[in-house]
Amino acid sequence: MRLFKMPGEPIKLLTASGTRLNTETHGTLIDFEAGCWANVLGHGRSELMKVIHDHGVNLFHTHHYFETDHPSALVEEIVRAAELGCDYDGTFLSSGSDAVSLAIMLAERLTGRVKKLCFSFSYLSTSPELRMPRNRETWLDLDINDCLNCTQNCETCSKVNAIDFHEFSAFVFEPGNSGGQVLCPPNQLISYLTRSIRNANGLVIANEVTTGFGRTGKWFGFQHYDAVMQGEHAPDLIAMGKGLGNGYPISGVLIRRELADQIEETDFHYVQSHTDDPIGCLVARKVVAIMISENVVGKSHLSGEYFKSKLVEVQSKTQKIEEIRARGLMVAIKLKEPVRAKTVFNQLLEKGCFVGCSEAANLIRFYPALNISHSDLDYVCRQLEQLIND
Repeated sequence: MRLFKMPGEPIKLLTASGTRLNTETHGTLIDFEAGCWANVLGHGRSELMKVIHDHGVNLFHTHHYFETDHPSALVEEIVRAAELGCDYDGTFLSSGSDAVSLAIMLAERLTGRVKKLCFSFSYLSTSPELRMPRNRETWLDLDINDCLNCTQNCETCSKVNAIDFHEFSAFVFEPGNSGGQVLCPPNQLISYLTRSIRNANGLVIANEVTTGFGRTGKWFGFQHYDAVMQGEHAPDLIAMGKGLGNGYPISGVLIRRELADQIEETDFHYVQSHTDDPIGCLVARKVVAIMISENVVGKSHLSGEYFKSKLVEVQSKTQKIEEIRARGLMVAIKLKEPVRAKTVFNQLLEKGCFVGCSEAANLIRFYPALNISHSDLDYVCRQLEQLIND
């Protein structure tokens, strides 16, 4: 049963390796979506398969009554790798939706409030209470489309300065993905909202399910914002997924240590089948280790800058691209009418490129593996230029 639609017929996938997809009908495709935005290291990494093979026979899944060393070790390794500069505890689950939902539940419990603040275009979860449009009784979905390129002082802006921040348990901050639209809020707005929510004793939750683990050219998307970059200003809770397991289904929540201690002193209870599964934590530990040893985050930043420069050239030559939105290797282009994203998507498939597509927003999206070669980026730009010119 297919519960989603693509702008073309389904493609039967046979195998995947690195940035290549071997299909039955379209031959070999370059994967510019990194699986479902998750394969930050590319498909079929042998090091990760070895972890599953070597450890799975001894310790694959366990009851939540038992503990292993791997969850706490993974927390420490993420905090150290990302240079978060403060002490976190954490727990690990199996989907990004679970992670965001748990982070919100924890914030509600810690503050005693049920209302939350987020942006209207923020995708949070598949769960009914977090899907768009969200319940207005418990959510303020702030429409900031007019704010994206605004330089006005937020203190004097009626859109935000009339908000009573004492109503909210948390500001749930998705730093740029916006359901694949790559809409990045301005620094001054995030500074204002995080300062205001914290002054009212609310919490800051970073939804890093998509933007985490190098996607934006930094370990976490929130690190592009001075107000929450690290140390005492870092988010109170961080929801993680996708790149954490390079496609293996593991997600997680980091929570400041002092807040974790407060939760453990209450009767808060949360259990699911795959809480702190050892094999998932082992896979994620290997992902973090590879990212460090191969400087994957640095490469994402450099490749993102390179790719953006090439897309600017295509934009200049064709005059068919309305807007380029890019942060690291989280990239989208908005096409000018009458050029249609669905048409370009299908044409790129025929040229050996699998990209993302939003028909509603007329966007083509590129979220490739972070170690994608510049030659692959050059190739898709050449094809794009030719197709939209024609």
